[in-house]
Amino acid sequence: MRRGRWVLALVAVVLLVGAAGVAVTAQESGGSESELTLSELKQEGTSYSSSPDSVRIEEGRMFWVIHWPAGITGSPGDPEDNQWEYLSPNDVVNRNSVYLRTINVDDREEVTVNVATYNVEEREVHDRETNTTTTEQVARNVTTSDHNVTLNRGWVLEEIPLSESQEGQHVTMWVGDSEELRWNFEHRSTATTQDLPFGTWGGLLRWSMLIFVVPIGVGGVVSLYGAKRVIDRTGKGPGWSYGSWVALFALIGGLIVASFWGNITRLLVEYPWAMVLYVLLFLFALMLETFEQHTKLVRFERDEISKTTMPSDEVGVDQLASDEKVLTIIDRPEEPAKMASDGVMAFLARLATGGAATLRTVDPDHEDADEHGETDTWKDPLRCQATVREGQVDMRAYVHPMSPSVVDYKPEGWELSLPELEDRDDYVSLASKVGLVLAAAFVATQLFAGLGGILAVALGVGWIGLRPNEAYARVWAAPVHYRRARTTALHLAEETDDAETIEAEREKRVRSEISTEKEKMDAVDKRDGTLVDEMFSIGEEEDDLPGADNGGAPSGDD
Repeated sequence: MRRGRWVLALVAVVLLVGAAGVAVTAQESGGSESELTLSELKQEGTSYSSSPDSVRIEEGRMFWVIHWPAGITGSPGDPEDNQWEYLSPNDVVNRNSVYLRTINVDDREEVTVNVATYNVEEREVHDRETNTTTTEQVARNVTTSDHNVTLNRGWVLEEIPLSESQEGQHVTMWVGDSEELRWNFEHRSTATTQDLPFGTWGGLLRWSMLIFVVPIGVGGVVSLYGAKRVIDRTGKGPGWSYGSWVALFALIGGLIVASFWGNITRLLVEYPWAMVLYVLLFLFALMLETFEQHTKLVRFERDEISKTTMPSDEVGVDQLASDEKVLTIIDRPEEPAKMASDGVMAFLARLATGGAATLRTVDPDHEDADEHGETDTWKDPLRCQATVREGQVDMRAYVHPMSPSVVDYKPEGWELSLPELEDRDDYVSLASKVGLVLAAAFVATQLFAGLGGILAVALGVGWIGLRPNEAYARVWAAPVHYRRARTTALHLAEETDDAETIEAEREKRVRSEISTEKEKMDAVDKRDGTLVDEMFSIGEEEDDLPGADNGGAPSGDD
């Protein structure tokens, strides 16, 4: 319950952070129609190669124009904020103001800054003398506005407001009647400066219900159903923590907004339910991690043993080292145990192939074993195991000491390879896919500049060439008696002080249970079996008895 509250709190934080990034203050100024021609509007002041493009000089006095690019950060008009940029003829100003700068060493001065906005269109002109038609550009919707600016003594930074323009427009700005203090640029307001689609609380409530409440409610139910179906197919989720998902979505959202502020805000203003889709995707990821069931974290242990001579001069065994590997097992009722690895790519591979790798038992010594050691006779791969009640794993499984590896496991994943090209249809299919990728890259480039095209090409290459590889998992499980022998040896070691007393105690126990000399000799012969024989000379019938005790939680079978 506490975990769920933390998840809800983190979701609320992500939503508040996303909502806080879509506020930009709009500034507008009135204007009047003008009959200025396009040639007059395109007149530009003199720029200098050794100076920024916006620097103009008149009568030995320098003026220049700067602007703050639209984004989450930045404090327009603050002289201490260094995120401003010099205005260039090729710039598109997204905020609704630019700033005039100069250094005034004289007394306070009042100047008038004129701003003309217009659109450039084409028209056809027919020449009657030559009977030809030509196309020329003209200025349409020319609007001018005047702004009185005070140039105080010292460093001057004065804001020049621009009218709202969502479709984009050309701007010409000049000071007084000067022919030198002129600047041309383009202006397109960020989408967040538009008026709200409602003006009352009732409008806000209706808009919120349609855009957020209803889509999140319906989408939440769909996400819940989809997450359960996906887990049924894949066995488990990507295996990430809630904190990892929160950090990932916050990082991706922050990078997208910071890098593509203009395009993202326009998308969110025109289609505000896109934010709902992002939130639902985030909740879907959390559901995948919440609904996985029947998974166990199993530590597979393999001992490296060697024959040795016991103090009683009998042959015994000694453990020199051990190897272990911790893996996730999907142990559903009435299904064979399967092995799955963590990670988004492994999860997607399970989703594409329809499930995790089945954990199979190998027996290389079996006469019917194939090249991998598998046989048609099924054995429980977790038959020699013990449940861990307290610890970092759920179960401990013993691997046969003679096994070349702890677990022969190739996890789910992807490999990049070209599709097979055997006939004409294969070539046509490949060409069609390449054409779709190029078209998508072109559209993405137009919408999101160069990075969008690169991302589209990368996704297209993955769509064409990525193939999920075939995962497998094999284990040579130790017989059940192996665990019993380990436990017996540990019990004897705790009851005696040294190795010699083990033999003395066993001899005493034997003698106390027999009466005749013949029984005594038979018992001693039986006792002389080495520990290695007791551990590994187990008949197939005994090892595979139905319902044999394996000392732990039962595992599913075929």
